[in-house]
Amino acid sequence: MNLVQTTQGLMDLSRLEVKDVVEVGDNYRKIATEYRLGGELVRREVTVTALRPIETVAEQGVING
Repeated sequence: MNLVQTTQGLMDLSRLEVKDVVEVGDNYRKIATEYRLGGELVRREVTVTALRPIETVAEQGVING
């Protein structure tokens, strides 16, 4: 028995419809796993991956300066 925490409490995974949704943007890939019970969304897990490094600019400061 595989239990999953949902908005309805702990539920056996075999009772749920599981679907992966993939979205690709300019600089990201988002994979969402949706768990539904009778068509109602009861859990959603999301992973986001950057496709290119994100450019950052940092300034170095002086402490007590």
